[in-house]
Amino acid sequence: MTKHEEIHEAAQRVEVPLSDYMVRLFAEELPFVDSTSRGRIYELLREHKAAGKPEITSQEELPAEIRELMDL
Repeated sequence: MTKHEEIHEAAQRVEVPLSDYMVRLFAEELPFVDSTSRGRIYELLREHKAAGKPEITSQEELPAEIRELMDL
């Protein structure tokens, strides 16, 4: 099993449209994002989920605005 395929309990307890791997990536990167941008990122993820779009499994699948805010 690769790092991308590992399942972590804490990552399973969030309500975001992100794969386990992406939840862990966000947990590492979000502390470096200012609070205003972090709020916007959460809003964009809620909109993504509400629109019924698929789970995000890679950085390339993130909405462009999130990639820009996180400097990815």
